[in-house]
Amino acid sequence: MKIKRIVMSPDVSEKIKCKHGLDPIVAKNVLENVHYIEKVGGGNYMAIGLSYAGYLTVFFEYETGTAEIKTAYPSSNWQIDLYKRKRG
Repeated sequence: MKIKRIVMSPDVSEKIKCKHGLDPIVAKNVLENVHYIEKVGGGNYMAIGLSYAGYLTVFFEYETGTAEIKTAYPSSNWQIDLYKRKRG
C-alpha cells in the first residue's frame, strides 16, 4: 500500500479534537510514517503508530493512493500490544 495523499473532512477533524483530545495533524503524521497497518474490512484499515502524543490508532479508508481518515484516538492497551508484537 502506497499512501500518496491523506485527506480528512472538517467534521472528522473536529471530532478528533473535541472527543479524543488530539491534534488532527498527529493523525496525519501517523499515516505519513506508517508503523503498522491492518485491513479491517472492505476498503477500511487500522494504522497504529507512535508519535510525540504516544501510541495512536487511526482508522481510514484507502482507495487508489488516497487515505481518508475516519477517526483517530489514543491506542488502547490491546492495540499497543498488537503494535509491539507485529513490529518486533
